[in-house]
Amino acid sequence: MPNVTLIREILTLGNQLKSTLDEEFIALSEKNLDHLESVQIRKVSLLESIQAQWPQDVGTGAEASADSDLKTNDPSDPLWDEARSLLNECKEAHIRNDLLLKRQLEVVRTVLSSLTQRSADNHSALYDKMGRMRRKR
Repeated sequence: MPNVTLIREILTLGNQLKSTLDEEFIALSEKNLDHLESVQIRKVSLLESIQAQWPQDVGTGAEASADSDLKTNDPSDPLWDEARSLLNECKEAHIRNDLLLKRQLEVVRTVLSSLTQRSADNHSALYDKMGRMRRKR
């Protein structure tokens, strides 16, 4: 019989992680950095909890234990499949959030580059080589 309480604990943590990732996506979309920071702390805590709870003898499902005594964490159990599926959904949500964040960073870099380039161009148009104001012609 599988350790149902362990699986349920992992499923609970996985559902909390999924809702936290959705909350992170909303904070990223709204560019709410204060809320994003608190969500990040919660996300890391949940990931650490899931890692601590996940048994070492339950892998990806590909490795089945040859020991018949290890049936408490049977990797072919449907509840483990549900936990793996939920964590895969969390992985996809994390990738989605990562892509959004990278896109937003690229926009900021482009704007900064544009502003710094424009100010450098304006600087050279306003001053001569001696640093004095250039006369308008």
